[in-house]
Amino acid sequence: MSFFSSVLAFSCLLCAAMLCSVIVRRMIRLAVMDHPEYRSAHATPTPKGGGIGVMAAFGLFFPVLQALAGQPVLSFPYLMSACALTLLCGVSWLDDLYQWPPGIKFATQIIAASLVVQGGMGLVWPTPLAGAALSILWLVFVTNAVNFMDGLNGLIAGCLACAATALALAAPFLGVPALQWPALLLVACLVGFLPFNFPRARIFLGDVGSQGCGLLAGTTALYIASHTTQPRGWVLGPALLFPLIYDVVFTLIRRWLAGQALAQAHRGHLYQILHRSTLPVPVVSMLTWCLTLWGGSVGCLVAPTTGFWSGMAGVSLLMLPQLAWTAWAVGRARKYSIGTW
Repeated sequence: MSFFSSVLAFSCLLCAAMLCSVIVRRMIRLAVMDHPEYRSAHATPTPKGGGIGVMAAFGLFFPVLQALAGQPVLSFPYLMSACALTLLCGVSWLDDLYQWPPGIKFATQIIAASLVVQGGMGLVWPTPLAGAALSILWLVFVTNAVNFMDGLNGLIAGCLACAATALALAAPFLGVPALQWPALLLVACLVGFLPFNFPRARIFLGDVGSQGCGLLAGTTALYIASHTTQPRGWVLGPALLFPLIYDVVFTLIRRWLAGQALAQAHRGHLYQILHRSTLPVPVVSMLTWCLTLWGGSVGCLVAPTTGFWSGMAGVSLLMLPQLAWTAWAVGRARKYSIGTW
């Protein structure tokens, strides 16, 4: 990138943050309300749909930054991913408005994931067909994981901003420099949204933001796995998302063992337990941000290694903070008698 192109690119990041903020303000005035229910962390009706600002700013400036960075703008993978993201965000916004049945959202997630994989973002291991199936499952899982974890002010937006920042720094080291500017663009868009959501929420991301960002995160992880030049560079994507993945998997397993319905709405996630035990929302969110950055550090540490023991060390480094997080949540749940979870 030339100096002039770099200046233009950073100007685009600033404009993206400003555009996101403008759209979010408009969405606050539009006032499509999220009314609190028994599993909600908020007590008063709050507007939702702030994710429209994030997604719109990202979609508008992404091709501009691609062109400035000398990357293809109208490539088939980009167009298919753009179609997938547009479809998912459109249906998610309609669901925010009309509360459609879960089956419609799930079918849309599968179609969107299939479009991404059809565009060439899927894995080819262990076979092309099996890799495509695993890729679709991964994208649907991550999309839902991000959506499930979007329950506290700033938690998801902050985690994804931290993850994108870490990716922007690590992209050249991993051999995927093409991700550097898109990652910075997502950071800019989320920074434009966060002041309206953290520490006090004037608006929420809504499904349009959480599911859209989830699809972006899952697609990015697949791109890293397919293009990294480091032996274990593929670890970075799951490592950055590990706090979200761990919470969702732990909660599903715990509910399954307890004989509870897995598809039923609940408030038994670890972050919800910590919040219900009187821990302030900003503390829970910022600690989760720290766990995200820790995951990125572990991913970068493990990326150049190949041995079995180095891999086990990486798994241990990812798991230990999460186990401590779990023990803390369980301890506080017992201490403060929060009831069934």
